[in-house]
Amino acid sequence: MSSNRIIINTAATYVRSVFVLVLALFSSRWVLGALGASDFGLFAVVGSIIGFITFLNTVMSASAARHFAFAIGRGDSAEVNKWFNSSLSIHIILSVVLISLGWPIGEYCIHHVFTVPVDRLPACLWVFRLSLIAAFAGMVSIPYIAMFSAKQHIAEIAVWGILSSVLSFTFAFLLTKASGDRMLYYAVYCVTISVLFNIVQIIRARHIFQECRTHYSHWFDKSSFRDILSFASWNLIGSFGSILSSQGSVILLNLYFGPKVNAAFGIANQVCVQTNQLGAAMIGAFAPEITATEGRGDRVRMLSLAHQASKIGTILVLLFAIPLIIEMDYVLKLWLRDPPPYTALFCMLILVALILDRLSAGITVAVSAVGKIAAYQATLGTCLILTLPLAWLFLKLGAPPTSVSLASIITVAIVSVGRVFWARRLLGAPIRRWLTGVVIPSSMVTLIAVVVSMVPRWLLVPSFSRLVIVSLTGSATILLTAWYLAFSVNERGLVKQIAGRLLDKMGREALT
Repeated sequence: MSSNRIIINTAATYVRSVFVLVLALFSSRWVLGALGASDFGLFAVVGSIIGFITFLNTVMSASAARHFAFAIGRGDSAEVNKWFNSSLSIHIILSVVLISLGWPIGEYCIHHVFTVPVDRLPACLWVFRLSLIAAFAGMVSIPYIAMFSAKQHIAEIAVWGILSSVLSFTFAFLLTKASGDRMLYYAVYCVTISVLFNIVQIIRARHIFQECRTHYSHWFDKSSFRDILSFASWNLIGSFGSILSSQGSVILLNLYFGPKVNAAFGIANQVCVQTNQLGAAMIGAFAPEITATEGRGDRVRMLSLAHQASKIGTILVLLFAIPLIIEMDYVLKLWLRDPPPYTALFCMLILVALILDRLSAGITVAVSAVGKIAAYQATLGTCLILTLPLAWLFLKLGAPPTSVSLASIITVAIVSVGRVFWARRLLGAPIRRWLTGVVIPSSMVTLIAVVVSMVPRWLLVPSFSRLVIVSLTGSATILLTAWYLAFSVNERGLVKQIAGRLLDKMGREALT
């Protein structure tokens, strides 16, 4: 049943990710055309400030989801409710503190630190203020959304994601018809969608989960507070390294090159985020079961699921990343018509970093499930933090803007390998098992898919038909080689078994 649930959740989130990816491609084109490269870059810079203010969201969300899923694995609903109430009180307090501190700091940076044209300063300030509203709603909703993940209601999360993307797609089209300050209008659209869906998910969670009932007696439970904050505090280092690597690079590029290069980097990050949705969808489907399995004391199955999550997550990313990398120049011209300089190389380098990260993403979930994260996060988080000084050094030596992505590739590769060594030390997971079960199969799939996909690129001139042929050839090669070279006999048998069950169920429903 748990394997069945994992595959159903993965399928639901994968469908959502593909749907969201298609809509996001069109939306980004409209938004870039409506705002222009300069305003698009400024919007990315303001977003980087919000990213720094809300980066604790990721930390606290992971901590909440981990404790929820661990208690669910033990079958104790009363304990789950206690964790939920403690988490809710922490997030309410934290959101007030972060917004109170972030508001004046963010406005100071916009005024005195960033490269912002004088005539766009008022608009940037209002975009920042509106974004703080969305940030507050997002922080408060984290315990509720974490419960969906912990309870493995991933398919419902996928539905909300699709609806949100449809609204964003609609607003992006309306933006092209709007008159006035389009950057300000775009901020209003984004905040409205974000707050609306946070409210809907809170109401929905309170309705379907008994564990989301509010009991003020648990709000300030010292034991729960200590455990959640202790887990989150060590997770903080890793998350800070990640946010410093991504959002810090945005600020660094703004200081050295201005908002137009920010636009190129912002587009590349959007491509990365949308492609990452495919791998993250699968990790999200596996994570609750990995944690619940550890809660039941089944370490062997937990490590097996973690390696499967890394392998399948990497393959799902390759499915889109390889055709994109090979045809990046043509895709960007087709998508954006006139992409900002450096966009193609930014996109390719960021996708390479993403693939390297996916190779060990499941191990992060496994370590979090066990809870031994102090030294793990301190070491690997410090490596990620080094991305920014390394990028600064490259730029100081006269390297081009894309060198910030090269710095990210270096640190991500170190972190990905570092996770495996920590897994051996903390969990007893053999390094050879990761190499033979994840790295070698993924490398074979990558090598074969790249060689096969390059053939039509060499033989045909740039055109839409070549893009289609490269994409179909690459995707088919990845699926076939993954099935026969990356998946074990047991994994193939499991997929066939569950697919058969789903088809039988659909057939019975059709007959009735």
